[in-house]
Amino acid sequence: MLHIDIPTIADFRDLAQLRVQSCVSLYMPTSRLGEKAESNRTLFRDLVKEALAQLNDAGTDKRVIEAFQGRFEQLAGGERDPEQDKVRQRQRAKPDESLSFWHHQANGLAVLAVPETLRTFRLAEAPKPLAEVADRFHLTPLLRSMTSRHDAFVLALAEESVRLIHVFVNFPPLRVPVPGLAKNAEEATHRPSFHVRAPRGHLQNLEGEKVLLHQYVEKVDRAVREALRGHTAPLILAAVEPLASMFRVVCDYPGLAEEALGGNPDRITDAEIEDRAIPILDRLTAREVSDLIARYEELKPRRATTDVSYAAHAATAGAIEQLLVDFDAVVPGLVSDIDGSVTYAASDDAEVYSVVDEVARRALCTGARVLAASREELPERAPLTAILRYQFR
Repeated sequence: MLHIDIPTIADFRDLAQLRVQSCVSLYMPTSRLGEKAESNRTLFRDLVKEALAQLNDAGTDKRVIEAFQGRFEQLAGGERDPEQDKVRQRQRAKPDESLSFWHHQANGLAVLAVPETLRTFRLAEAPKPLAEVADRFHLTPLLRSMTSRHDAFVLALAEESVRLIHVFVNFPPLRVPVPGLAKNAEEATHRPSFHVRAPRGHLQNLEGEKVLLHQYVEKVDRAVREALRGHTAPLILAAVEPLASMFRVVCDYPGLAEEALGGNPDRITDAEIEDRAIPILDRLTAREVSDLIARYEELKPRRATTDVSYAAHAATAGAIEQLLVDFDAVVPGLVSDIDGSVTYAASDDAEVYSVVDEVARRALCTGARVLAASREELPERAPLTAILRYQFR
């Protein structure tokens, strides 16, 4: 199981609004293998040294530096003693609890700290090693985890059975209880035998069977729609024809995915459905990125830009509708709180922050849809691509 902590939009906004004299943001790739825990800790300690050096160079009060150092040492745990590890193994004792955090990692780690508190997020993606010190947190690497899809609902629809399954990137699937959901087509249509081959009133032969299938699908849709009320996760359909097409006609759930799972879902387990559904989530995110790039090509230059300074002005005015950023980009500088004008810096230190990160922060806090991708995916390999709500000057 992949141990990940996905920050919510509320988490991001709370972190984005924080302003103190010193904020430390550490990002690093990690190994999810328990035997690599010491390597994870070593890289973390190296980043801590870099952050503390930045604080010292900025003339930060020694008591503040000591507070940071204490929090980081507590997270890192004590120095590992191989001889003590052998003793614990012989005695079948539990491993040092201070190291348990490092034994349960994902592919990346974010550590965000101020002198009084420290927060960690274990990430599904592997960010580049980074130590940032400023008066605000560096949050762009978190955007990929926030905006990538990590869960979905799967409707496994067959004549013999129907079930709604919640699938996750990092947890086993969960069967979702759906009030009013029939067990199968026969129960939904109140027919002792669903397949109609002899005349029964107005229902006969294949036409009668089609009518009953429509009734079944409509009842399933009503029950599922009520169960998913308030949810925004994608709904993936697992069904064969003609049920698949019938359900798409009646379903108005906005998150219904175009891609479906083929084959009769009655013959596969929930775990097998999850294994086949998770890759669809990655393709949904990739499609959203490609759609945004296509919009950029259509709307540039008046309502779309890759210019960082222009995007900073637009983000400050709340004029960005969609934003795609390079999750590894660091463009040191300052952005005016008044008009969004940018002052670029020659080097990255504790006196400045990443302009791209600040644009993303302001765009997200004004309702923009923000996505993160690699530099290679962005138009012109620019650090960001912005779609504007209106032509902005």
